[in-house]
This record gives sequence, C-alpha cells and structure tokens, in this order.
Amino acid sequence: MKLKRFLKDEAGSVAISASWLSGIFIVILGGGIEVSNNYMRANSMQHAAKMGARIATTIPPVSAELTTMTGLESGVNTGDPMPDYKIVCSGKTQSCNRGGFNQTAFNKIFFGKDNDGNCEGTVRERRGMCDLFEDLSPENVIITYEGSGMGRAGNPPSLFPIITITITDVAQDYVFLDFILSDTMGTSASAMGEDLK
Repeated sequence: MKLKRFLKDEAGSVAISASWLSGIFIVILGGGIEVSNNYMRANSMQHAAKMGARIATTIPPVSAELTTMTGLESGVNTGDPMPDYKIVCSGKTQSCNRGGFNQTAFNKIFFGKDNDGNCEGTVRERRGMCDLFEDLSPENVIITYEGSGMGRAGNPPSLFPIITITITDVAQDYVFLDFILSDTMGTSASAMGEDLK
C-alpha cells in the first residue's frame, strides 16, 4: 500500500526536471564559452604567426647557413637559378638542421624589433609574436626557410626564400569540451623573403 502511494506521488517532480535542465543548460553555456575562447585564441595565434613571418622577411635569417650559402656548392654556375634548399630552425632546440642558430634574429622575431625580452604591450611598430599571443613560448616556434625557385646562385647569391613560421603544441585546457577538442593547437603563416643579403 505504501509502495503504491510512493509510486503515484509526484511531489518534487518539477524540482528534478529543473535540476536536469539546469545541468544541460550549464554544459551548453560552458561549451559555448569555451568555443568562443578557442576561436579568440586561434585568431590571436594566427596574427602572431603572420607577424613573425613579416618580421622574418626584414631581418637577417635565423639560420647562419643562409648567410654563407652561395648555391655554387651544388655544382651550378654563377647566375644559374638557386638550387632547392630547406632549412628548419627550432626554438625548442635552438638549432637549425643546417648551419648555426642566430639567437638575436630569433629573439627579434619572437619579442619584436625592440628585442627587449618582454612579452608585453609595446608600440605597434615594435611588436613581436609574443606581444600578440601571450601564451606563446620560444619552444612553440619553428621557422622554415625554403627555396622559392627565385634567386640566382653566386658569391654573393640572391636569396628569395619562402619563410614559414609554424606555431605548434600550444596547450589548451578545457572543462566542458575536453572530449571533443584537442589538448594542443597550432597554426602557420608564410611570406616571401626579400634578398636576405
């Protein structure tokens, strides 16, 4: 008898329904906030990569190999098209796959032309990558210099590399979308370098 009354009793059903709906609403709201934050961070990261590529085209190269390369090492003659090359420099290892690593040039790309070692607001003309994306560290940056098919071998050569700035493995911390979105994010941007000599 008591069991039948208990099963027919609907007292508190509104509270239970409201708690379920409130939980769903909180998950949807939190997920929306995290998606918006992720979009904002990805946009800032893309701007940082573009800024790095822009700076890299106007300063000496991070790879010391590009300051000594003539193109004649590959057996071509002076004035011939520059042979293909690809030099990758990593901020994580502070090294390049060919030649030495120019830390001053890397710092100008990362911190800006003032090369002050700070990742904080500065005048627009002096900003670097970390001024645009505060969660960036040198370990997340890879700079690639690749032959564009332009330029001529010689001593000195004319170099017009495609410079690509890649940002990798930037950690993400999610609460609601951890099972959907990746724990890391990255992006890249490229620009054509002027004659780096």
